[in-house]
This record gives sequence, structure tokens and C-alpha cells, in this order.
Amino acid sequence: MAGDKESYTLELNPDHMEFLTSTKDKYRIADESKVVRIALDYLFLNEDAQDTCFTHFRCRRCGG
Repeated sequence: MAGDKESYTLELNPDHMEFLTSTKDKYRIADESKVVRIALDYLFLNEDAQDTCFTHFRCRRCGG
């Protein structure tokens, strides 16, 4: 594993975890934590993706 890592507690819905696990399996990624780090790195590097993610659509449960 490259770089130092710290552990954090996150609250996820069961379907979030299901998505992380299925993505891990589909792309043969070591674990769900790595899936999250990949997604975060993508958002860090792609400002347009940040705008789409955080201003256009944020929560499929509440519609916000």
C-alpha cells in the first residue's frame, strides 16, 4: 500500500456497501477501502466531477 493511511468511521447505507463490494469484485480491487480511495482521488483530480457530484445530485434517498 502506497502512502500512510489512517482509519476513520463512516456511516453508510447497506446499498452503499453493496456498491463498494460489487465494484471491488468487478474490478478486482483489494478491498472496499481502496474503492473509496480511488473514487476520492478521481474527485480530487476532476473539478467538473466535483461540481456534478456535489451540486447537481447529492442524495437519491431525499432527492437533494
